[in-house]
Amino acid sequence: MMKITKLAFAFIFLISVASFQSCENEPLDSDLTSGVSDDDGGSDGGNTDDTGAASTGDYWPRAVGNFWNFNDTFYGGVTYDMVGTEVIDGDTYYKFDDLLNSESWLLKSGDSYYIRTAVGGYDIPGYAITTSYITTKMLVDSAEAGDEWTSHVSYTISYTATDSNYPEIPNVDYGATYNFEMIARDLTRTVEGVEYDNVLQVRLELEALGAPTTTVDYFYAKDVGLIEFVGDLSSGTLASYSLN
Repeated sequence: MMKITKLAFAFIFLISVASFQSCENEPLDSDLTSGVSDDDGGSDGGNTDDTGAASTGDYWPRAVGNFWNFNDTFYGGVTYDMVGTEVIDGDTYYKFDDLLNSESWLLKSGDSYYIRTAVGGYDIPGYAITTSYITTKMLVDSAEAGDEWTSHVSYTISYTATDSNYPEIPNVDYGATYNFEMIARDLTRTVEGVEYDNVLQVRLELEALGAPTTTVDYFYAKDVGLIEFVGDLSSGTLASYSLN
C-alpha cells in the first residue's frame, strides 16, 4: 500500500493512485494527456495560464529558504522547505524538498497557484517504475465565494522488467477530477493560538473512479500561505513558519 502523504492535498493525490488501479487500460481523453486540464467554464487544454484576472495578493509566498512547520494528525510535526527554482516549460517553479512525499513544485501564474508533483507507483520486485508528472490548480486568489474551478488530472505508470525472465506489464493509465470551490474570503481564523486575517477558504472534492468522493477544506492566509487543512482523512495546522 502506498504511503499516505503529509499534507491533505498531497494525500488526495496519492489516494487517487491507490484508488483507481484497474485491470483494464482504457485510453484517456486527448485533452487530459498533458497532466492537467483546468475548466473555468471551458478547458485550457492543459497549460498553466492564469484565468486573466489580477491577483488579489500573495497567498502562497515563494522564495528559496521559505519553510512551514505543520502539526499533522497522521505524521505529527512536519516541515516543508522551498529549496530552489526550476524552469519547466518556460515557467519558473519553486521546488520543495519533500512536499508530496516526492519531488514537488509550486507555480503562481496571475491569480492561479499550481502544484506539480511526480506521482509514485506500487513497488514490484524485478521492475523499474516510471511515472509521469501531474499538475493541479489548487487556488485562484481572485475567486469570489461560490466560484468554482476544476482540474482534470491524468498520468501513466510504466513498469519495465529488470530481468528478461520477468513478463511484460502493460502501462496503467489513471485519471481523477479535482473540483474546487471558493467557500469564503476575508476570514479571520485562529490557528495554534495565532490569529490570521485575510484568509481564503477553498474546498476540494476529489472524484476518482472506484472511490468515494473525498473532501478537504484549505485555509490560506495572505502573505503567509496555507495555515490549516481539514479533511475527511487527515487534518493539519500551521505551527510556525519563516519567509524570505
